[in-house]
Amino acid sequence: MDKYKLIVDLAVLEISKHEKVLSVENGIFKTDKNTNYGIDNLIYKSKDINEKAALNSIIKEHFNALFDSRNFSDNLDLKNFEKIRQYLSLRLYPKSYFEEYLNKKNCIYKIDLEDVYTVLMLDLPTAFTNVQREAFESWKKNELEVFSIAQENINKQNVEKVTQTVEFGGTNVQINFIGDETYAASYGLDLIHNSPDFVGNLGAVVAFPNKGIINVCKITNDHPLDFVKFIQGTKSLVKKFHDDHPYPVSTDFFWYYKGKFKKINVFENSDGKIDVTAPNELSDLLVKLK
Repeated sequence: MDKYKLIVDLAVLEISKHEKVLSVENGIFKTDKNTNYGIDNLIYKSKDINEKAALNSIIKEHFNALFDSRNFSDNLDLKNFEKIRQYLSLRLYPKSYFEEYLNKKNCIYKIDLEDVYTVLMLDLPTAFTNVQREAFESWKKNELEVFSIAQENINKQNVEKVTQTVEFGGTNVQINFIGDETYAASYGLDLIHNSPDFVGNLGAVVAFPNKGIINVCKITNDHPLDFVKFIQGTKSLVKKFHDDHPYPVSTDFFWYYKGKFKKINVFENSDGKIDVTAPNELSDLLVKLK
């Protein structure tokens, strides 16, 4: 049995109950309603399932939830901001995905992380959907205010937080993990408010491999260079978390300081050694400690 083909065929049957599927290309279903549906999440959900009946059940549940959410959205007064604000949320998309599958003109977005788009979303009862520009403009609100409300909604989520001490090259390094399959990545955009204990006086280094988990190493005067060992020790793990997930975000590491993120340059030499170059502002802070 060609499992991928079976999933595609079953998905086409489900989508066709609502919209006509015009094409299936690179795991994306395009329909006559000018909408795109991805298959990556279905493949992830069914990675341990091979029986046709079980696959069919997963696919039915997936698209039922999706179209139920669409119906809910259609019946919601999207131009009434006070009714909408409780549903505002955020999702992070890598630049390559955003530019290929999302319509820049219709999305409300900002860039917090290099090569990653933070997209304003509606977190509806059974699915996420991005806020359309037409609806946004009807609210007569500025983007900063709306993104702030969306972040506040995310900060209220009950995510899982774990702190571990791991030895890297003879140095014990404290690593913090935030996990939640829906909110972890967007939660990580506002650590100073929702997880201040994960941020040191010199900030923190954060990895956003996928939407379901982030890794954090705080930087303090007492342990100013732990972040280098953290990056060297977790680089391959971050890549695995990124590559194995249906909703990857980034394989990069970012310095988080005073609410802003700056990419850290990380290079792997031919001998396998990993070199880390801190952003100039962080280097200046570290020099002052000497």
